[in-house]
Amino acid sequence: MKPLLTLLLILSLGIASGQNFQYPDVIKEGKNISDFVPNGWMLRDSVSGDLNNDKHKDLVIVLQHNDSVTLINQMIGDDNDTVKTQPRILLILFRDTVSNTFVVAEQSNTFIMNHDNPMMEDPYQSVKIRKGVLDIEFEMFYNMGSWEVTNTTYKFRYQNRNFVLIGAENYIYNRGSMDYIDYSFNFLTKKWSLTTGGDDSKQKPKTEWNTLDLKELRTLKTLISPYLWEVAPDIYL
Repeated sequence: MKPLLTLLLILSLGIASGQNFQYPDVIKEGKNISDFVPNGWMLRDSVSGDLNNDKHKDLVIVLQHNDSVTLINQMIGDDNDTVKTQPRILLILFRDTVSNTFVVAEQSNTFIMNHDNPMMEDPYQSVKIRKGVLDIEFEMFYNMGSWEVTNTTYKFRYQNRNFVLIGAENYIYNRGSMDYIDYSFNFLTKKWSLTTGGDDSKQKPKTEWNTLDLKELRTLKTLISPYLWEVAPDIYL
């Protein structure tokens, strides 16, 4: 799995700076979703729900650039190595009941994966809000070069003025052998489980529990991008 992640990081995830491209200055306050969509951008996805426990519905929106632009893969460090993609932005907006507006609580220009690899489907799946927790889901499905499908959900909760990563699910399925590996992480308890199984009905799934060597909780700011954090040996989130 590690070589596939390396390939993905090189081709798809590189924290990029563009040739003549700059991310826009999104307004900090507005009344509607449309107020936060800059010229040249479109609304890719959105969800509403209470994220800061004030009993009012907040907004999470994903923006996408209308046109493909050429970006430099900074992870390689070679100005000649570029990709064409439509950059994306994640915005988290809190409802301000006093001014009857939405206010930007968090912006990330790097966490929502772009679709710039012709060998795979769009990795971005969805944003959801469940019981005050923001779920961001990705899927790595290669059309060629790999039988593995990886589905990963990151779980963020707003606390201490940060969106803290409190948990994650990482499910890896092999389309050839039909075997699977299912990782479940709880960063609050510093525990994680590994479940393995397959298509053999006589073989029961096996689960083992482990302890995380975690000195501090990651946040949306410090995690930066998916699949860059080696949370355990050879396991990336």
